[in-house]
Amino acid sequence: MTGQRAGVGEGRAVRYGLLAGALLMVEFIAGMQTFLLRTVIPLVGADLDAHEFYGVMTGAAEIAMFLTLPLGPYLLQRFAVDRLLLHLTLLSVAGGVVAALAPSVGVFVLGRACSGLAAGALASVSLAAIVTVLPTGWRRAVLAGYNVMWVITSFVGPMYAAWVASVLSWRWALVLYLPLLVIARVIIARQLRGTLNPGGEERLAIGSAFILTGGVALLSLVGLQTLPTSVAVAVGGVGIAATLFAARRLLPSGTLTARPGRPAALATMGLLTAAYFGCGAIIAIIVHDLLDGTAREVGVVLAGGGLGWAFAGLAVAKWPAQAARAYVRRSTLGASFLVTGMVATGAVLLIDGITVPVQIVLFGWTLASVGMGLTYLDTINHIVDIPQEVDDVSPAKAAALEILIEAIATATMSTLTAAILGRAIAGGAGHGAAAIALMLTALAAASLACTVRRVVTADTHA
Repeated sequence: MTGQRAGVGEGRAVRYGLLAGALLMVEFIAGMQTFLLRTVIPLVGADLDAHEFYGVMTGAAEIAMFLTLPLGPYLLQRFAVDRLLLHLTLLSVAGGVVAALAPSVGVFVLGRACSGLAAGALASVSLAAIVTVLPTGWRRAVLAGYNVMWVITSFVGPMYAAWVASVLSWRWALVLYLPLLVIARVIIARQLRGTLNPGGEERLAIGSAFILTGGVALLSLVGLQTLPTSVAVAVGGVGIAATLFAARRLLPSGTLTARPGRPAALATMGLLTAAYFGCGAIIAIIVHDLLDGTAREVGVVLAGGGLGWAFAGLAVAKWPAQAARAYVRRSTLGASFLVTGMVATGAVLLIDGITVPVQIVLFGWTLASVGMGLTYLDTINHIVDIPQEVDDVSPAKAAALEILIEAIATATMSTLTAAILGRAIAGGAGHGAAAIALMLTALAAASLACTVRRVVTADTHA
């Protein structure tokens, strides 16, 4: 009997190890995809003569993701986890292949939308794998490993994309890594075979998902040259109103007004991700289209930013801000880095005669990314750790709300900034528009100085 128990224990350890390793590989690839897409978007725009579609290309996956994100729990209740995972993986791979073979921007957007549809549902499936199968120790190890994966991908992702795009093309960059994704997902599916799906019926927020989808879709259309400027402004205004309306329905009361406590922490996360990812969506475009940088220079700039965030985030993880004052000081410093980096990049676009513009953008984006790293993890901790008696929100629910506000803010601002810049480049006036887009993100970052103080109000009076 002892030998049998030991054999069972070893079998479980092997299963957990394979599952943990595959989950880390998927996270590694997810990081690769993030930096890959930022790198190739301007290359796609140049190859397909699609500068005005930058907003559509940037927002396509997010638009589709909002449609399937609330469907994840529903699908898990009705289909076997392993089969669901494999089917969604096939859809994700098909999307990548379609985008890589795209003869036109419309087909590229279709491929990105397919990948987004899969990503929205996969988010819940992957979370289920971590929560329902892995024991506590393994689960914590995987979550800690995610940070390490992002440190690695922050350098490997942009370098891979830049090297493959330079040696082969952006099309090959979109597909060469896909076999690794398939292998990792097959391993996960095999380890999840026979596991039970999470119980309990989930209310589907389909109405709000469609409103979010429509709002971001409208923002992506702002860049189209066929729309007169006045119409584009009106469309953008309606898009912003729609996303705010949906966010108000989905998020706790007081989030949009930064009510002290958890709502202010969520608002801070929204401003932080809107500022950083809104800027990140156009950094590669600025370097490639406006500063005539090469694909390798785009990769270096993005890698610098990724490393800045990763190492600052690791330092914060080791020394988190325990006291309220420490959080306020560190986050205010992070916000100042964000603003300074964005202003420095904007200055490069507005001041003539600068001899090393790409190097200054590298400095600015790296500084902004360090600011992101100084603020991001501590803000997540405050979202999850604020005492439950303040609002009766469980840590699990708080984590879900953090993911939601980050997704909404990122999709909204990144699509808007890319659309604004794409419209301007297509019309021959990119430098001024890029500076305006950067100022929008800098304004969001500057607002953090106010909201972070509201985050800790609940702590000081609890």
